[in-house]
Amino acid sequence: MIKINGVSKRFKKHHILSDVSLQLEGIYGLIGPNGAGKTTLMKILSSLISLNAGQVEMNGENYRKGKYVKQNTLIGYLPQDFMVYPNIGLEEALDHIAMLQGMMNKQERQVKVRQVIKQVNLQGHENKKMIELSGGMRKRVGIAQLLMGDPSILLFDEPTAGLDIEERIRFRNLLRNLGMERTVVISSHIVEDIEFLCTKIGVLKEGRVLFEGSPAELKAHAKGQVWEYQVAPSDLDAIMNQKEVVQITEESNGMNLRVYSTKSESGATSVEPRLVDGYLAVVKGIGR
Repeated sequence: MIKINGVSKRFKKHHILSDVSLQLEGIYGLIGPNGAGKTTLMKILSSLISLNAGQVEMNGENYRKGKYVKQNTLIGYLPQDFMVYPNIGLEEALDHIAMLQGMMNKQERQVKVRQVIKQVNLQGHENKKMIELSGGMRKRVGIAQLLMGDPSILLFDEPTAGLDIEERIRFRNLLRNLGMERTVVISSHIVEDIEFLCTKIGVLKEGRVLFEGSPAELKAHAKGQVWEYQVAPSDLDAIMNQKEVVQITEESNGMNLRVYSTKSESGATSVEPRLVDGYLAVVKGIGR
């Protein structure tokens, strides 16, 4: 478990994080609007930037003292954009990274590199140059280079941003498998990814914690505030101009629209909230 106690961060006079306290465990989702401070918090946890106040504990040990970072190899961090050595092959790139990590025995490196390539399902692509790989493959290479250090905590910043649907599904399944043996923290504004993966969620807005709890607890914030309309396609535009539509599905007999509203909706059926509904309720400040 990672315990974050009263962490604050400012750049000049601008407060990015204000008295943030969270307990990160399992597969943890950190969500919030752009500018909420998610990336800043991830960089603090990964030792890339210092904090101004508060402390972080990992497995009961104080990880940070004051502004400075205590050296720790527990954590692996994958930023949103990952690219190394664009003009050399995948296997060669990982071999070089292993050397930089202190693995000097060539035979040991080869075994480890092949092992992590298999873990992230990149067999058959070993000789492709990094620049020739898709965005999803490059992110899997990023995970592979983290796994060579065998960290117990993995941090991912917007891991599925920019990926197509197929790559997003593949990448989410990989993260779920990694979370069976490690603490995995995922920062994202894509609520669907968090709903699929995470056992615990924290919501940030403007550098402050609005919510922390289970997916079920987040959904409960929108209880009684989600409605479903069944309409003809010709009526779709009119309703979308008047209502806050959160989902549209096409059925054989028309269109089903899920609408978020704190007021009773005439002609609509009250339905159980999904995670995105609970998120909207919390961010808007009108949940239970």
